[in-house]
Amino acid sequence: MGAIVMVAGGVFLLLNFRRTNRNTKTADLSGADLSGADLINANLSGTNLSGANLINANLSGADLSSANLSGADLINANLSGTNLRGANLRYANLSGVNLRYANLSCANLKYANLSDADLNCTLLSDANLSDANLSGALLFFVNSREVQNLEPLQLQAQHKPFLCNVALPSYSHQPKVNPNRDCDRIPQLLSDRYNISLEEAQGIVNEARQHRWD
Repeated sequence: MGAIVMVAGGVFLLLNFRRTNRNTKTADLSGADLSGADLINANLSGTNLSGANLINANLSGADLSSANLSGADLINANLSGTNLRGANLRYANLSGVNLRYANLSCANLKYANLSDADLNCTLLSDANLSDANLSGALLFFVNSREVQNLEPLQLQAQHKPFLCNVALPSYSHQPKVNPNRDCDRIPQLLSDRYNISLEEAQGIVNEARQHRWD
């Protein structure tokens, strides 16, 4: 009965959002329980989702540009291909999140938890990563030269992020950080995460390493 009530509540919130979104430029879903919600390709631009429960939600391909996700819980959510340009993700819990091909340009990720997140081919231009937790995150084929406030200590934490073919800001090289230090481990990670053969994963890594950042 509790599960039915939870689902019904989630449906009500989504229907209410859709009605609100037709009449206003933004909607308020702050604190909403949308855990496990299917929001593929949803238009949530500018929406207030601060403190929302989005654990295991599927937001792939959604438009969350300029959305307020501060303090939101997005553990293991699917944000692949999601537009998060200019989004506020301060203190958001993005642990284990799939951000593959997501656009995080100009996003505020200050104090965000990105531990074990998948940042494969993620756009990070002008994103603020001040004090963000990158422990165990997958940073593969990423240009982070224009990232704001990415400190060397974030890349040298006890549980280091995995780096392969990453363009690092010049200040992140002190102390020296090898942007390809984990390329030999990436194929196994890709194989496990994307359920592909190790051979296919190795081919993806080999192809990616042919790219030279300007």
